[in-house]
Amino acid sequence: MPARVPTLTLRELNRALLARQFLLKRQKLNVVDAIERLACLQGQWAPSPYVALWSRLAGFERDGLTKAVDRGEVVKATLMRATLHLVSAREYPAYSLATMEGRFGAWRPPGGPALADLDKLHRAVMAFAGKTPRTRVEIQEFISDHLPPSAAKDERLRNWFSWAAVATSGLVWESSGAHFEHRQLGRHIAPPPRLRKPPRPATAYELVVRRHLGAFGPATVSDIATWSSVRVPNIRAALAQMKNLRRFADERGRELIDLSRGPRPSADVAAPPRFLARFDAAILGHAAPERTRILPEAYRKAVIFSAEVWPTFLVDGMVAGRWAIAVRPKEAVLELKPFKPLGRADRAALVAEGEKLVRFYAPESKAHGVRA
Repeated sequence: MPARVPTLTLRELNRALLARQFLLKRQKLNVVDAIERLACLQGQWAPSPYVALWSRLAGFERDGLTKAVDRGEVVKATLMRATLHLVSAREYPAYSLATMEGRFGAWRPPGGPALADLDKLHRAVMAFAGKTPRTRVEIQEFISDHLPPSAAKDERLRNWFSWAAVATSGLVWESSGAHFEHRQLGRHIAPPPRLRKPPRPATAYELVVRRHLGAFGPATVSDIATWSSVRVPNIRAALAQMKNLRRFADERGRELIDLSRGPRPSADVAAPPRFLARFDAAILGHAAPERTRILPEAYRKAVIFSAEVWPTFLVDGMVAGRWAIAVRPKEAVLELKPFKPLGRADRAALVAEGEKLVRFYAPESKAHGVRA
């Protein structure tokens, strides 16, 4: 690392993350631009992207995202870390290409399958879901008749092919699967031809790296790799081609890389209370040991458990508790579950913000409230 690079404290890194995640001040952006600048939105739970945008955009309403999805401007697909994301249609080809290797390797049984077998299966699945949306069960039943001989007697390979047929074939979700109200089995369909034209690999890797730094920087190469599942050599090659980068160090002496114009607010900038969605990327944008810039280590196990990341709220920019909403026809109630007692001012600010969120989340309920 170059000598005498500036050192950023944990609190400065926190403020940089909050600024890039639009959690210091709600932004006036259209939905598509916001999703691109946030480096996609986690989409495992259908309401999560809506809650994420509500916390980040001024005047955001549900229809803003739903209409973008229905117009094909936003796509739901399996991408980073083999998990579901909402991505802009214009950037989907780059993300799909750059994350393919990581998705291909996820849960892959040792020694298989052969790439030629998977490529043949992909073509068959794309044709099967070319015009008619298919559920995962329908796809699994279809591929049972198209499995290569190598998988006929190997249960692990059969299961992997069933998963890979959806996650690595290039299928996307039918648009209704990205709606706030979606709670049914997802249906998958082949994307339109314009989304099947991949850019040059170098272009795809650079876009993904640049988006990560813009949304989560300053960051280490390990942070980028953990978030994206892109191999480190491809990340380093992309960084080598990028201009206007800056280097920093954290308080442990690790090298951090950032875009030269990336916001890096002062550590004493005030951070308002904010609600993070289930699986919110603000928590998942770095390697696990480095999530302490927003999630204190003492609370990690209360927030991240197995494949679950619970909805949380921020006090002074740091995760300070969980929240949940119980929705009934007569009343919708948001419950605050702080990890330690809240100060009077923080509690009042969270209640005020929570009352707005519960009305956004459950407008059909006759009454709304916050239990603190």
